[in-house]
Amino acid sequence: MDRHRILSEGLLVGMAGAAAVAVWFLVLDLAAGAPFRTPALLGAALFHGLRDAGALVITPGLVGAYTVVHCVLFALFGWATAGLFTLADRDRHVLFGVFMLFMCFEVAAFAFVAVLGSWLLHTITPGAIIGANLIATVVMLSLLFRNHRRAPSEVLTSAE
Repeated sequence: MDRHRILSEGLLVGMAGAAAVAVWFLVLDLAAGAPFRTPALLGAALFHGLRDAGALVITPGLVGAYTVVHCVLFALFGWATAGLFTLADRDRHVLFGVFMLFMCFEVAAFAFVAVLGSWLLHTITPGAIIGANLIATVVMLSLLFRNHRRAPSEVLTSAE
């Protein structure tokens, strides 16, 4: 039963985080007058080796392909966090592992962009990436803390 609950909760949490990031970047892209620019840019860099943002052509296929990758990565992260929260229901010390996982998530987002091309950090600002991850973290943790016995304040004392 735990496995099914972890899988369904993890998928929900992951998709909520993915949606939060997607909405964040859609708002930023709309404000800049270029809807869907960010997923198209990341998709073009990932799938076609794009090295110049000026050469970007935004297509539904590119946005869709990147969205699939985005959702798969968030689903994997959601499953990992749902599993850790299930363990944290039994031992509060696991919450420190959750904290570390979210910190690694932040670093991984920057690493992902840097690996695709450091030039992307001039196009997608670090502030935008931090904002996206902060929103995703709040959304995901809100869902997880709502469904589990641990309080958010316990994260601060979980390493003791």
